[in-house]
Amino acid sequence: MASSGNRFPGLDRRRHFRVEGAWDVHVAAVEETGAVSEFDAKALNISMGGVLLETAVKANLWAGKAMSISFPAAGTPVPAVVRRFLDYGDAGRTTTRWGVEFTELKLEVKATWTRFLFSEARRLGQEAAHREFLARRPM
Repeated sequence: MASSGNRFPGLDRRRHFRVEGAWDVHVAAVEETGAVSEFDAKALNISMGGVLLETAVKANLWAGKAMSISFPAAGTPVPAVVRRFLDYGDAGRTTTRWGVEFTELKLEVKATWTRFLFSEARRLGQEAAHREFLARRPM
């Protein structure tokens, strides 16, 4: 399944190509008290900059909230922060969604994530869409 990487119409201001798919992940979010809330979720797209998370859990994840996302297939947890709160089980939905941005990836984590991201793009047949994305980017 090839994808343009743009699930939502309109101006595409992305800096990073997004691989469309569904990956099971485990989220550990740090509360203001220092306690950690953990839950399972799905990543609906992945990029070098972050992911779109969706879960049936109505977790209290506001913009700026720190978290760690573990992708079992990638082999390393990735530090992140909530940037956009998208849905909270409204309009008859039973899921919550957040746009999450990765934060300061250490070199080893970045290398592991890069290998995982591009192997997933290849596995899901999205290499051509990635090349098109790169061709559209201003240099």
